[in-house]
Amino acid sequence: MTSLLDRDASPRARLMPSPDDARVLLGVAFRPSGILLAVVSVVVVLTLVLAGSDLTGTFGALAGTWLAVHQVPLGIAGATLSLLPILPTALLVRGVARQVARAVTPSSSRRDVVWVVAAALAGPLAMAVVMLAMIGDASTVIAMSTPGFLATVGWVLLVHGLGAALGCVRGTWPTPVHRLDLPAWALAAAGPAARAGAVLVAGGAVTVVVSLVLSMSTMGAVLDAGGGVGGALGLTALSVLYLPNVVVAAASVVTGASASAGVVSVSVFESTGGDLPAVPVLAALPESSAQIWWPVLLVVPAVAAIVLGRAAARATATLPDALRAASLAAVLVALGCAVVSAVSGGVVGTFGHFGADIALFAVTAFTWCLVVGVVAAGVAAYVLRRHDVHGWDDPVDQTADRDRASTPSDAVAALPAGSATEPTDDADTTDVPEPADTTEPAETTETEVDTAETVPAESGKSESATTAASETTPTDVVDAEVVDLPDEPKSTGV
Repeated sequence: MTSLLDRDASPRARLMPSPDDARVLLGVAFRPSGILLAVVSVVVVLTLVLAGSDLTGTFGALAGTWLAVHQVPLGIAGATLSLLPILPTALLVRGVARQVARAVTPSSSRRDVVWVVAAALAGPLAMAVVMLAMIGDASTVIAMSTPGFLATVGWVLLVHGLGAALGCVRGTWPTPVHRLDLPAWALAAAGPAARAGAVLVAGGAVTVVVSLVLSMSTMGAVLDAGGGVGGALGLTALSVLYLPNVVVAAASVVTGASASAGVVSVSVFESTGGDLPAVPVLAALPESSAQIWWPVLLVVPAVAAIVLGRAAARATATLPDALRAASLAAVLVALGCAVVSAVSGGVVGTFGHFGADIALFAVTAFTWCLVVGVVAAGVAAYVLRRHDVHGWDDPVDQTADRDRASTPSDAVAALPAGSATEPTDDADTTDVPEPADTTEPAETTETEVDTAETVPAESGKSESATTAASETTPTDVVDAEVVDLPDEPKSTGV
C-alpha cells in the first residue's frame, strides 16, 4: 500500500484507520527514528571499542547521541553542549520527509494528512521519552546530566515537524498551492530564493576549502595531537560532521556579517584571534588579522543577488511581478539565513558561542538580495521584454496585428503555400433557382437519384461536379436532382 487513499470506505465513514493504513502509519512513526537508532548504536559501540572502553554507560551514550542528532542541548561534566552537527539532522529531516511523502498523495483527504503528521510526531516523542529515561539511569555511571523535558520535546517536534511538513508538501503537491490560492509572483519567489541561498552556501564552502588548504600545517599539528590513528580518525570524523556548521559561518562572513568561535571573531573587515578547541576543521579560521583583499569576498552575495533577480524575472510574466517576486525572495533568503545560522550555532562549554551572528547575517543577506536583486530583476525583465522572450507584446500592437490579419489580402497571404484553393462547386449551387413545386410522393426519391446520374451535359454541371455532389449529404443530392429535372415527365413512382 503506497497511499492512505486506497480504501473502499469513505474517510468520513470511520474514525480509526484500517489495518492497512495502520501499518503505513507505524512505518511513518518509527522507521526514521528506528533507522537512526540503529546507526547510532553501531557508531557508539564501535567508538567505545576502538577507544578501549569497557562499554560502561553504553546506553547513556547511545541515548545522548540520539538526542544530539535532534539538536537537544546536552550537559556533560557540568558544561553545556549546544553546538551540535547539523549534517545528521539534515539527513534525518530528509528521511522523515521521504517517509511522509510516500503515505500521502495529491488527493489525500485532510483526515489522512492529519493521521500521517500525528504518526510522524508521536513515534519520535515516545522514543525521546525512552531516551531521557536511559540518560537518567546512566547518569550515575557517566558524567551526563538529563536534558530538560521541555527542551527535548521542543527540538524533537521541530525536527520531525519540519520533515513532516516537507513530506506533506512533496506528496500532495500541487494541492496546497490550489488551496492557498497565492498569486503567481508569490509562487515564483521560492525558486529564486533557493538559488540565491545555494550560491551563498557554495561561496562559504569554497572559502572554507581554500582556507583549509592554506592551513594544512595547522591541521596536521592538530591531527598529530590526537594520539595515534584512532584519535586522528575520530578528529577527522568530527570535522566532517561539523563541516556544514563552519560553512554556514563562512557564508555569514562573505555577506559582510561576522562569525565567532569563542573569543575569536572574523569578518571581511576585521579579525580577532584567540584559543580554539583542537578540532581540525577550525583551522579554517584565519590566524592573522584581516587582509586588505578580504572585501573581495563580497562578490559572493552580489552574485547571489544577481542570480535571484534573473531567476525572478524569468519566472514571471511582467515587470511589476518580477520586482514583487524578487522582493519576496529576499525576505525568504533572510529567513532561511536566520534559521540555518540559529541551528548551526551554539555554545561549547567554557569556550563560549560558536557560529554566525544571526541577526546581522539575516540583515546583510536581505539587504544584498533586496537592493541588488531587485535591480537585477528589473534589468533582466526589461531585457527579456525587449527581446520578447516571454512573448510579451504591447496590447496596442496586438490589436493592430489582429486588424491587419482580419483583412482578406493579409488573411490569404498568411496561409501556407498551396493552402489557398479556388471556390468549390458548392458555391455554384447558390445560383440554381428554387425547385418547382412538385406533388410526387416521398417514394420517388430513389428513382430521382438514379435518374440524376444520366442528366445530359446541358444541365450546367460537369461529371466532376456530379461526382462531388454525390459525395454530399442525401438531402443536398435530392434537392439538386429536383432542380436538374424540370423538363422530364412526371414520374409515376414505379
